[in-house]
Amino acid sequence: MENLTWEISDGCAVITGRHEKNSVMIIPPKINEYKVTEIRAEAFTEDNALEVVYINANLSSIGAGAFSFCENLKEINLPHSIKILEEAVFEGCISLESLSLPPELTKISKALCEECSALTSIEIPEKVKVIDQRAFEFCLNLRQVIFCGEVDRIENGAFFLCRRLENFFMPDSVTKTGKEILLGCRKLKQIHLSHSLRRIEAGLLARCKNLTALTIPDSVEVICNGAFAECRSLENFELENFNVRMGVKVFEGCEKLLANTAFVERMEEFLNSTTSIH
Repeated sequence: MENLTWEISDGCAVITGRHEKNSVMIIPPKINEYKVTEIRAEAFTEDNALEVVYINANLSSIGAGAFSFCENLKEINLPHSIKILEEAVFEGCISLESLSLPPELTKISKALCEECSALTSIEIPEKVKVIDQRAFEFCLNLRQVIFCGEVDRIENGAFFLCRRLENFFMPDSVTKTGKEILLGCRKLKQIHLSHSLRRIEAGLLARCKNLTALTIPDSVEVICNGAFAECRSLENFELENFNVRMGVKVFEGCEKLLANTAFVERMEEFLNSTTSIH
């Protein structure tokens, strides 16, 4: 406790930093008579001495960038009491191998775990409705994403360049995605797209070089520019809705598909019979 710096806000203690930079830090339930309920934004940013954090307090929130770029942080427990993790809390924590997100979260904030390159698996809590942009961008060793509930939206670049991700099962509750959410996931072999999607946004699966088969659900009305560009191994492509509109360069660089004369002829006939988008 003596090592921590703190302030009083609404009768509770808010952690703002620490004096001495040791490898282990303990956040207590109380400081003096004040309950510890929050860690302030950027409280421990770039604290490279920090390796292990034990949180014994009933925190309600952790502020933006609170542990960002703590490059040696390996372990942290997040109490179930936490309802808000603001943006970029763990951005650049390149040694963090595992993270259990609190069950009360309703949103995965922007850049929450961006560049957590040692992270191998993440479980999206049941109450989460939105995964914000770049939430897991550049998580280069992320192999598994488990959805426990009914996510509504996945925003731009949420899993951009997660190069070791092999399977992605998008819940059918997802009604909207941003652009390039899985761009550059080059080991991706299997994907299930939500049957509630209406648009396949630009670059959604671009440069997924190991993807071999793809089925576009009947719900999809629009496939935007370059959605599957550079998917070089893609050889089986199925549309469930033949009224879908397509943008340009949707299959650019899809070598196996474009070498299939029957596919090319079928797509030319299809595109000539529908309205393209620009």
